Amino acid sequence: MLTVTEAAARAINSLVTKNQMPPGAGLRIAPQSHTTRAEGLGLSIAARPAEGDTVLDAPEGAKVFLASTVVFDLHEQQLDVENLGAGEDQVRFFVDRQPRDSPTTAQ
Repeated sequence: MLTVTEAAARAINSLVTKNQMPPGAGLRIAPQSHTTRAEGLGLSIAARPAEGDTVLDAPEGAKVFLASTVVFDLHEQQLDVENLGAGEDQVRFFVDRQPRDSPTTAQ
C-alpha cells in the first residue's frame, strides 16, 4: 500500500488548512482526466473521498484518497514532497519506491 512521509503529511495538512476545507478533507490521487496510466496522476484537495476511493490515514492526521484505478499502481510506493525553495507553501509531490528497511536475499 502507498505510504506517506511525515513531510508529505505536513504539506497535505497545510493545503487543507490553506484552502479552508472541512475536517476529514485530504489529498486525492486519481488518473489525470482523459489520459492513459503512463501519462500521470492528478492530485487535488478534496473535501471527502469519491465513491470507491481507498482512504489512507497518513502521519499527523493527514488523509489521502486513492481512486480505485490507482491503488494497484501505487502499491509499495511512497508519497513525498520536495521543497521548491519559495517557502513551505511551494512544494512538489512525487511518488517513489518505498525504501526497504533491510536488503532481502533470495534463497
